[in-house]
Amino acid sequence: MINMIISFMVVVLSFNFFMMSYQVNGVNRLVMNAPIALFETSLELLDISESNGPIFNKQILENNLTSYFDYSLPHYTDDYEVNFYYYNSSDHSVCLDEKCRAVEVKVSAAFIFMYHYEKTMFYEVRSN
Repeated sequence: MINMIISFMVVVLSFNFFMMSYQVNGVNRLVMNAPIALFETSLELLDISESNGPIFNKQILENNLTSYFDYSLPHYTDDYEVNFYYYNSSDHSVCLDEKCRAVEVKVSAAFIFMYHYEKTMFYEVRSN
């Protein structure tokens, strides 16, 4: 009888760990393989001069990424958050104006057993 209880516990724990690894790997694939077109479509290419290169349109970028994650992440978890931090690529200070050329995107999600996933990605617009 004890062997059956232990076997049942092992099967249940194995299934739980499988589901948790499935969720974490799914979220990690979505975050790491975010389409580059989401960033390319948010670049403002008008009024480009030699001293002034393309910049991120903050509203379009945030709408693109939040809609991508809002569509994809609920398949794996319901508790997630996407944060944006714009900075200057030369000195990594906070970018307060509208002409930002670098962004930090932080995705965090919570899973079962109090496991917390966080991934931070950095994207910069650089000239050739």
